[in-house]
Amino acid sequence: MNRHQRRKLKKDKQDSQPFQQDLVKIIKIHSDKNYDLAEKEYKKLLAKIPNDYETIRHLGILYFDTNRIEEAFNHFQKAIQINPSRCEAYNNIGFIHFKNRNLELAQKCLHKSYDINPKYIPVLNNLTGLYVTYQDPVTALKFAKKAINVDPQNPISNSQYAKALIQNGRLNEAIIILENLYKTHPLPFFRMDLATAYRENGEMEKSDQIVREEFKENYKNLDIFGLYAINKSNTLSEEHIKYYEDMISLDAKDDKTLKRNQIKLCETFYIYYKNNKNIEKSSEYLLKMNKLQFSLEPYDLNLEKTFFTTIKEIFSNDLDAPINIKKNIVPIFICGMPRSGTTLCEQILSSHSNVTGAGELNFLANLTGIGTSVQVKKEILDQFKSNIFEKDFLLNIRKKYIAALIERRENNNQYICDKMPHNFVFIGLIRSIFPEAKIIYCKRDPIDNCFSLYAHKFLEMSHQYSYDQKTLAQYYVLHNDLMNFWIEKYKENIFVLDNEELINNQERVSRDIVDFCDLDWEKSCLNFHETKRQVRTASIDQVRKPLNKNSIGAWKQYEKSLPDLVNQLNKVK
Repeated sequence: MNRHQRRKLKKDKQDSQPFQQDLVKIIKIHSDKNYDLAEKEYKKLLAKIPNDYETIRHLGILYFDTNRIEEAFNHFQKAIQINPSRCEAYNNIGFIHFKNRNLELAQKCLHKSYDINPKYIPVLNNLTGLYVTYQDPVTALKFAKKAINVDPQNPISNSQYAKALIQNGRLNEAIIILENLYKTHPLPFFRMDLATAYRENGEMEKSDQIVREEFKENYKNLDIFGLYAINKSNTLSEEHIKYYEDMISLDAKDDKTLKRNQIKLCETFYIYYKNNKNIEKSSEYLLKMNKLQFSLEPYDLNLEKTFFTTIKEIFSNDLDAPINIKKNIVPIFICGMPRSGTTLCEQILSSHSNVTGAGELNFLANLTGIGTSVQVKKEILDQFKSNIFEKDFLLNIRKKYIAALIERRENNNQYICDKMPHNFVFIGLIRSIFPEAKIIYCKRDPIDNCFSLYAHKFLEMSHQYSYDQKTLAQYYVLHNDLMNFWIEKYKENIFVLDNEELINNQERVSRDIVDFCDLDWEKSCLNFHETKRQVRTASIDQVRKPLNKNSIGAWKQYEKSLPDLVNQLNKVK
């Protein structure tokens, strides 16, 4: 560097100092949510230095904060063009894709940011959140630990770490973290995380107390409202109802964020009015919820038809996969349609001293390459068809799956339950590479089952078929046809658990389940509701109580609102 260059560099640094000071001041205005003033000041700075990376990026953040997503995206893109070696804007774009449920692009952008700077806390937190959301607990925990190692005191990192621990079945550790976090940072969303954790742990009173206290101060928070409405003893004022109804009545157009909020509100109103025996109002919001949810993403049932047909073609003959069986670990696959009783079955079995209930694991779907999305795209299916006849591919699935189970094992138990419902599509694969495994298929009255699906808003877009009555009925028929194929082929290896039969003959059927799994009978399996274990599914309340018949025929109260569902499924019976 010559003398002239050194002088220029020195001058540039001197000139930039006031600019950077001004930027810090504007960011403070932005942080205080004075958005109009902050926007004006950002633009003034850009008039001085049009291509400043940080100013453009922070203006993009402001646009995101004020729900101008397209403008935000464009500014982040521009920031990347200005300086592609910086990590921050890639993280910002990745977060937008994440919020828009575009997993592939979110992963690409967030990992690009991480590759540039593996110690950048925001991207570590976002990667943790992404993998928690899309149910990859091992990867989520990996990034959560990295964030904690970089900054052990970061509150967001600790919150994300707790969520990753919960998903990995380490609930007690998570609760301790969340309790300490709330002491140091008494913010509503941290406290609600704690309430949710208590709820999953069966500590309902602790959870309800937190929710009621938070609702008094933050009823406009929709997550708080959702948990508040679950409790049948909680009531809403006219002020509360008007606020929520006004939000539902807004024209969302292409605003997916607003639409998702409206969906959440409709779901909560459905539950609230159901608890208050107002079936007319409850039905109204149930229909609204599903109509809005189904409009969010396109759904093509033909993709499912192709997938199910292909599965039957592949497994018309058994796969050649010589397996060295070691029975120190015996998987129990509990599968069926969602809401078919899989959680109840797992709770019964995990009450046995030699069984670990590992919850809904997505390992098998991910290891096959199919993934957890319901609609399998042609290119993914083609790759699956190519891989499935390779012995090394099959052996690798077995090896990694068993290793993942061992990580989940408690008390050195021999039997480990995987109750991912959608594993019913992999029964042929399971028989080929896990011949020692036990397979339990949970079956429920078709209309009861589908109504329960229709009346539940799932956390992700993985059950998009369930939000339209005709589509839901057609998907059920596809599932039923595939299960008939499996049962005919593997009649002796599949235990068909009829939900109604279990409810009406609890001890006999429970003994049959335990016997099928080659376990000795333990009376604790009858008292499953007393078992202290984490439950993370929509059936969290049901499995904390003794068996009852309330769920049988629950759809009949809503029959007038379910013409397409009832008409089509009556043919299945």
